[in-house]
This record gives sequence, C-alpha cells and structure tokens, in this order.
Amino acid sequence: MTSTTPEAEPFEGPPAVVGDGKELYAWLKRMRRDAPVWLDPASGSCHVLTHADALRVLSEPSVFSSDFSSLAPPPEPGLPNFAEASLSVTDPPLHGRLRRLISQAFTPRTVAGLEPRIQAVTAELLDSVSGRTDFDLVEELSGPLPVVVIAELLGIPASDREMFRRWAEYLLPPSDEVTAGEFLEGGYAKTRAAELNEMADYLLGHVRDRRSTPREDLLSRLVAAEDDGERLSDRQMVNFSAFLLLAGHLTTTLFMSNALLSFDGTPGTLALLREDPSLISGALEEVLRYRPPVSFLYRLTREDTRIGEVDVPAGRIVVVWLLSANRDERLFTDPDRFDPRRTPGGHLTFSHGIHFCLGAPLARMESSIVLRAMLDRYADIRCGTPVYHQRPDIFGVTSLPVSVRAA
Repeated sequence: MTSTTPEAEPFEGPPAVVGDGKELYAWLKRMRRDAPVWLDPASGSCHVLTHADALRVLSEPSVFSSDFSSLAPPPEPGLPNFAEASLSVTDPPLHGRLRRLISQAFTPRTVAGLEPRIQAVTAELLDSVSGRTDFDLVEELSGPLPVVVIAELLGIPASDREMFRRWAEYLLPPSDEVTAGEFLEGGYAKTRAAELNEMADYLLGHVRDRRSTPREDLLSRLVAAEDDGERLSDRQMVNFSAFLLLAGHLTTTLFMSNALLSFDGTPGTLALLREDPSLISGALEEVLRYRPPVSFLYRLTREDTRIGEVDVPAGRIVVVWLLSANRDERLFTDPDRFDPRRTPGGHLTFSHGIHFCLGAPLARMESSIVLRAMLDRYADIRCGTPVYHQRPDIFGVTSLPVSVRAA
C-alpha cells in the first residue's frame, strides 16, 4: 500500500484558535475524514486525528518519545532547567523510576484526604461573592481554588498565589507573544531569566527546608520517598512542584470553566443535574470529552514508523490531537453534541498509558465539589460572554462572567 507523502497532500494547517474553536473543530472533522494522519509539508510535523491512532501513539513510548531534549539547545548558564528529569517529558526507564517515587507521596489516599479542605475553600470563595448576582467564575472561584489546594498540598503558603499566577503567565505565554520555536530555542527563557530563577529559588528553599525539618505535607513525603535505594533530587522535586503549581492548576481551572460553559450551552442540563446529582460524575466526564482543557500533546518518533497509511520518519514531531480524538465519529455517536447523559468512556483528555495524568483524580474531585456547591447555592446560573485563551494548545477561557440567583 502506497503511503501518503507530504507533497501529495493538498491540505493547509489548522486555523488559529478563535473563540470557541468552531473553525478548528471543522478543520479537525474534515481531516479525520480526508487525512486522518497528515504530514505537514511546512513544519514536517505529523498530525494524528483519529482516536485509534492517538491511542496507539500515546501507548507506545518506545516508538513515540516524550523526551524532546535532543531538539533543544544546551541549557543557558544561569537559567533553571524545568524540563530536566521532569515526569511529563521523560521516557522509560527514567520515567518509571520518577513515577514510582512520586506515586509514593502523591497517593489516592492523599488526594481523597483533601476533600474536606476543598469543600471548605470552595465555601470560603463562594462566601466572598455572597450577595452578588454577577461575578467572574475564573477570577473568584475556578482560578484561585486549585492554586490554594495544590499549595496547601505541597505545604507552601497559599497566600503566595498571586506570585504563582505571575509565574504561570511567564511560563505559559499567550501565542501572540512568543512562538513555540522561540520558546524551544531558549530565546524567550532568556528574557524571563529573573522570574524563572525566582520561582526555582522559591521552590528550592521549601525543598531544602523539608529535608532538614519534615512536616505533614507532600514535599516532606517526596523527600522521604525511596525506590530501591534511590531518592528524588532537589531538582526533580522542584520541577514536579512547579508542574503541579502551574500546569496542574491551569488545567483544573479550565476544566471547571469548560463545565459551566457546556452546561449553560445545553438548556436543561443544570436543572437535570440538580434533580439527579448521581448524573454529575458522568456529566463531568462528558465535559472532558467535549471540551478538553489541552488541545493536543506532542511526541517525537524514535524510529521510522507507520501510522495508519502514512510512513513517518524518525525524528518527527507528532501532534496528537485530543480535541479530534475525543470527537471521533468512529467511537462516539453524534460527537459534536454535548450529552450530559452520555457515558463517554475512552476519552483521552488525561492522556493514556505511562503518561496518564497523576492529577486526574484531584481535578475530578475539585470540579465535582465546585459544581455541587454552586447547584446548592444557586437556583439559576447563566454564563455571560467568555474571553478565550488564544494559545493553540489550550482550550478554554481566561474570563467567564456568570449571573446567579440564590436558591
């Protein structure tokens, strides 16, 4: 069978993310039909559009690597390297060792034990807008809650959350501020050296404090974790903490906001969930399928391989489109319709295989608690005009005005 080649494909790359992504979703649907695996002649990257192919790529780290260090220049002297031995960008066997060590501290029991505190923080944040009929969900609730929870989990002051938010803006710049190439080549990092070093030094100080004075928190448990005589280094602990604080809180913030947008856009959903709370868990899974916070994941081919009908050379970046896999008609009936009663098993929002998101149970718990609290407090919730992220890899809002009526 003849493979598809870049020169033979009369397709253009994905449109820019605008608003709720209608044009992008139309492009993904067309590509699933006409070019489910597409080699972009402009960039050389391979775009994977179907659920089956995405699942395969995410399941085979021996062929599709998460380690992009070979494409990056050597670290600049004086700059922290947040990718070094980081769980999300390592392959086996290092990835397995890191995950085993981190999993000793970040256990399901640890996450379950956070439920009362999440409920209390949610109540405090909703109390702060008590009496108001309008507020911004991101600013008042879905933004601060995950930061407070993760900070307290790690054992660092939640009062520093504005500093965390500032660091997140530096590490996750909007797409119109810096290109992926500039970020990879290190030019952007040089312009933010002071801020990046500030964050690294801040977290390192807390790590070293726990080595000398352990407490009842995640950092202390990370210090104590041991696997066959091996422990996490200071740098590995700093990188995991940074990832939790920044990427972890952002995806949960997006998840909560995407949930309310999905419910508001499907009349009767909030009334249905209020009448039958047993449907909440499934409805949130449908949100993850329908509006995943992350648009795509990257992998790098370790060797020549074949995806679908396309031969992909070694050293190619593979773009695994979660937005597309989660709406693949081959697996999901009427995939462009949000259905709170759907049982959407199989979505890839939290990835798959060895890189399945460690924070997935925490994100699900936080979103469920927030939704239940809002349904209890408000007889009516309506969304105003959202302001969307313009980054191509993030799918969600930076601002979501809501109008509420007390129950």
